[in-house]
Amino acid sequence: MIAVIIDLIASRAAKASERRSLNKKIRKVLSDTDRRFAEFCVASSSLSKGDSIELLVTDWHPIIYTFHRLLSENIRFRVGIGTGKIDVLADSADKCDGEGFWNAREALDETKKKKYLQGTASFRLARRTKCSEEKMVLNSILFLATLLSLTHTQLRFGFYYLWENKQITDIARTVETSKANVSKVLSKTPFYLLRDVISLGVSPASA
Repeated sequence: MIAVIIDLIASRAAKASERRSLNKKIRKVLSDTDRRFAEFCVASSSLSKGDSIELLVTDWHPIIYTFHRLLSENIRFRVGIGTGKIDVLADSADKCDGEGFWNAREALDETKKKKYLQGTASFRLARRTKCSEEKMVLNSILFLATLLSLTHTQLRFGFYYLWENKQITDIARTVETSKANVSKVLSKTPFYLLRDVISLGVSPASA
């Protein structure tokens, strides 16, 4: 299992009224993550005290979906990812504990010391981490690095294309712009390739 702790930088900086709206938006993101990737979520994704998201999963797709969704909503964060034995104590991720979460918390603390990935992400693997889990953690970090290199507009259009399975015409209609503009924006991103890569494991259309 893979534990993910996402520290919501934007939530701490928000005013009380903005914080309520932000928390509602984040809970919608988590609800959608659990619904789309129920087979991979060991426990329900949780929002702890409004400042921290916790995920407990067996696959990397719910992790990168959450990253992309948050960034496309312009929500800034830091993240720590950990592997290791985890005690599933309840059906909510924030009620679970164990080595995986300890490693995720240590990794999150390390993000403040990192100069790469804009101090956004770090990970810590248990000594006996399965090769498959190690690859999923690394894939998640690499995917995040890719997302961080994109503009907000590219992230938004790419989200519709990658996760909502929308074609250029549909995206243009949704964001109220021209098809030519959508095509131009997407052509400067790696989303066409990423869609092929991700579909090898799970189809966004069926998630």
